[in-house]
Amino acid sequence: MNDNKHDDAVAVPTTGAVRDPVAAFGVGAMRIDDGVVVAEQQLGPRFADHRGLIDLPAYAVLFDHIGGIPYHRATDSPCMQARLALSTVGRAGLTDHLTGTAQLLMHDAKVGVTEIRVGDGTEDFCVGTARNVAVGRAVPDDFDNAELAHDIPDAASLDAVLAQPIPDDLDGETIVAQIARGERDRGPLAELLNATIDADGAPSNTLRLVVDTEAWMGNMFGTMHGGVIGTIVGAACSLTGQQKAHAGQEYRVGDLSVAYFRSPPVDGSRVIVDVEPLKVGRRIATFSTRMTGADGTLLAEGAADIHFR
Repeated sequence: MNDNKHDDAVAVPTTGAVRDPVAAFGVGAMRIDDGVVVAEQQLGPRFADHRGLIDLPAYAVLFDHIGGIPYHRATDSPCMQARLALSTVGRAGLTDHLTGTAQLLMHDAKVGVTEIRVGDGTEDFCVGTARNVAVGRAVPDDFDNAELAHDIPDAASLDAVLAQPIPDDLDGETIVAQIARGERDRGPLAELLNATIDADGAPSNTLRLVVDTEAWMGNMFGTMHGGVIGTIVGAACSLTGQQKAHAGQEYRVGDLSVAYFRSPPVDGSRVIVDVEPLKVGRRIATFSTRMTGADGTLLAEGAADIHFR
């Protein structure tokens, strides 16, 4: 189940407390180069999934975080991302150092479209767009300084214990069932997110992932950072893709789009992500997904394509 960039060695966890999504996901060194917003991300085992691999969900915080800054700089207006669309080819290595760039493609006083690219300087691993929407909420006075305040962490600080290797004779249904029962590790990224599979509460033909929120997941307004929402939705789609994989079959989250409706509080309350297959083919499986609050409030909706290999 491993590709040629996967390190099978089990690491000793050194992950400490995290203060915000940007620090938690190793993002920092933000700057402006020739009008383009640039930031870096240090990857590490902390962001590995249940296979011990880096996949699209690991890029979502970097992607969202820089995706709104070009519009804010161009219009001097507070903004939010109403939708993210991410596509991947290839796979970053477990400890790669990535660079993300964000450039405003078109805009007016109300909305904009920003292109984001994430890669290692040699190739891009994730490319897509953010739909920016101007909002009336006031930005904190120190917003610009706060955006530039994060340093890149050492790779060693992002260490974590990888999930045990997956035997080639296990099919996806069995793998996901074992994770749900606690018989197989969910992986460091799911642990960071407090994400667990709720097999008993899920509707028929649906995978349900539940997350108990924590304060570090918040944005400057005190609600969940859009990149964390994207990471949670992407992780749920990845597990659903695993569920549909044959024994020994590799896959990746090839495409993910997330529409944001309401950002949940990060006060320990629970969010629920339900993922339902729309079409499962030999090469690509397409899923729809909904994130709701514990009271049923619709928070986000999305779609994902899983690429089987």
